[in-house]
Amino acid sequence: MAKKSKQVDNRIQSSGHVIHAAKTHAEQVAEKLAARAISVQGANTKATKEVFQVVLVFLTETLGASARSLDEAELRVLAERADDVGVREGRDAAAADLLRAAVRFKSMVSDALGPGGLHTYGLAGETPRTPRDLVSHARSVSVLMTQKPFLVTVEGVTFDSAAMAATLDDKANTLDQALATMQREEQELADQLGHRDSQVLAWIEDHQGITDTLVGLFRLAGRKDLSARVRPTSRALAGEEITPPVETTDGTK
Repeated sequence: MAKKSKQVDNRIQSSGHVIHAAKTHAEQVAEKLAARAISVQGANTKATKEVFQVVLVFLTETLGASARSLDEAELRVLAERADDVGVREGRDAAAADLLRAAVRFKSMVSDALGPGGLHTYGLAGETPRTPRDLVSHARSVSVLMTQKPFLVTVEGVTFDSAAMAATLDDKANTLDQALATMQREEQELADQLGHRDSQVLAWIEDHQGITDTLVGLFRLAGRKDLSARVRPTSRALAGEEITPPVETTDGTK
């Protein structure tokens, strides 16, 4: 079962801790910033407590939206990978089926025509194992059997090249279609990975910008202790660690 990228999950959790810290302390930070605005600009300042609260809400909601977008992009990657499982199993089953037929017909041609027949129909040597090589091999053998047909009975057993060629064509077509489907799924996964990686870069910019702003506001409000806890480390931005939760005044997180 596919799992979320640890780096993506860490980033989302880091955003959650920062959002929780900003919401928990928004009231006191807004109040202290408003008081500072009054001391600097006077009682008629437009930088009121309500204004700072609006700013803090904007910051937390923007960071939350960025984290959700990242999570949704990662979930689309997981869904695409889940789809690939059935397609890959179908490809492997078709490859195994064609390989069995190719090996069986090689033995039958040897029984019917002797070792020389293997060279005549391109069956001498090792039967290819990789799916694409196997498709090419089966179709080459089929063409040769169609061009030089045989119908031979040996010790009561009849060997019909036309039936062998038709079987090889049918199974080769099945595998070829499975390979085409697998290639399409790989391209779709690559597309979703690209979208996810773009969202990671967007999240880094959002998280860095918002946390830098919160650091500044917390410090202006006289809460340097809180600012140090929401400032992201390079490892947190890379998703290698989680920004630790900020404890409230009552000891909860």
